[in-house]
Amino acid sequence: MRAITFTVAAVLATGASAYSGQTTRRKALIQSTGALFGITAASAPIPAYAKPAYPEEESDKKKIVAGYKRLEYLLANWEKETTVCGRYDNPYIGDGKGCERTPERVMEYLGYKSTNDPLFRVDKTLKRLERTTDDPEFLDLLEKFLEQADESNVMAFTSSWGEANPGGGKDRVEYFIERSKKNVIEARDDLKAVVRILDLQVD
Repeated sequence: MRAITFTVAAVLATGASAYSGQTTRRKALIQSTGALFGITAASAPIPAYAKPAYPEEESDKKKIVAGYKRLEYLLANWEKETTVCGRYDNPYIGDGKGCERTPERVMEYLGYKSTNDPLFRVDKTLKRLERTTDDPEFLDLLEKFLEQADESNVMAFTSSWGEANPGGGKDRVEYFIERSKKNVIEARDDLKAVVRILDLQVD
């Protein structure tokens, strides 16, 4: 009877030892596999909310997108947006039908007329956004955009005095407005590149 009891105990001990060995090997396999794919609990990254680089970041990004879309609209409707009708009754002013070309809207779209325009003081907006990217192209685009916007504003302002200046006339107004358009195109393209670098969504 003692021999049977001893035999049963030995079998149970052997089984427990085998089970323990299998469990240990299985655990080691799971741990090594997890380490291989970087999925262990200790190493798994914890998702974190990306905080803005500065308080106005989201607002500034929205201004850039809105300003870019407005420049797109201006260029797509250039003739319409740079023509005003019904301002004068004098047939000798404008095209004789009460309409005349005017650069005022160009200056408005570029942010030079109203504090409510998204591109108003865009230089400060872009300089703040510079800290959100390490792309070396950004600073160059910032300078190019400001240069084109300023030049377009100068051409638009010059156009507004096209008929009043000595030797001026409607053709001079047209000339400077179209010169201004070339600068707006360049400014729009520079702002488009900024939108790309900052990975902004344009609807």
